[in-house]
Amino acid sequence: MPLAHKLNTDLSVIVSSLCGALVWFLNQHYFDIKKQSVAFVISFVMGTIGADVTIEIIKKIIPGIFSDERALGAFFCSALIITLTTNLIHRVSQIFKDKFNL
Repeated sequence: MPLAHKLNTDLSVIVSSLCGALVWFLNQHYFDIKKQSVAFVISFVMGTIGADVTIEIIKKIIPGIFSDERALGAFFCSALIITLTTNLIHRVSQIFKDKFNL
C-alpha cells in the first residue's frame, strides 16, 4: 500500500508540501548543504502533517477567502514552519553572540 494512503494524505498535499519546501530551499542563505537537507526534510514532513491546522489558521485570519483546500495549507505550512524556525535560530544565536561576545 502506498505511503500516501497509510498517512491518509492525497497526492496534492504531498506535492504542495514539496513545493513549499523547495521555495524555502531556493531562498535560504544561512545553512550549509548538510543542514539544508535536514531542514528540507523537516519542512516537507511538517507541511504534510500541518496542512489542516494551517488552513484553519488562514481561514481565521482571512475569513471567506480560502476554501478547504488542504494543498494550500500544506504549501504555506511547509514554507512557513522552516522560515520561522530559521529566524528563531538566527535571533537566538545573535543574542548569545552579543551576550557572551563570541
